Amino acid sequence: FGDIGQATARLCKAFGMRVVAFRNKRGLPGDEIADQMFYAEDQPDGTGKREVFRQSDYVICSLPGGAGTLRACGQAEFAAMKPTGIFISMGRGSCVDEDALVEALQTGKIGGAALDVFDKEPLPAQSPLWECQNLLLSPHNADLTSSYMRLTWDLFLEKLKAFMSPGFSGFDQVVDKDKGY
Repeated sequence: FGDIGQATARLCKAFGMRVVAFRNKRGLPGDEIADQMFYAEDQPDGTGKREVFRQSDYVICSLPGGAGTLRACGQAEFAAMKPTGIFISMGRGSCVDEDALVEALQTGKIGGAALDVFDKEPLPAQSPLWECQNLLLSPHNADLTSSYMRLTWDLFLEKLKAFMSPGFSGFDQVVDKDKGY
């Protein structure tokens, strides 16, 4: 339940939606945004994650890529969903077991899905995802808005100014190379 998940949760709350979220550890900022939280450290067998899938009308996956999230959304998670549930993936494609998703979509185990990211990009022409009638596909551009370039440039200039300032000792937000994000 990181930055993208929290921003998404705020938008969902604005529409009156109940927000159920999952994250690895307790005590991180943003937990108060959700109506109910589940933590991996409390249920190492994955029951908490599956409970989020079970309760949700819409599951939004915004996980970062890495060894710890590889195929984190798979057969067990899709089996836990409501038959009317919608799965949305906009984090990293490696987090979704695409074969399990295709099976869930084609057999009606879930109502539909929307994917902005894929395990292999661009999505290969032979991918069975193309055959799913209840699937919306977009080309990894969910973040592209009319203000994207301006905001990106502003952030770059802000970081450059900090980097060039006397006494620069590092950035506040850095990539954790062990986590991969």
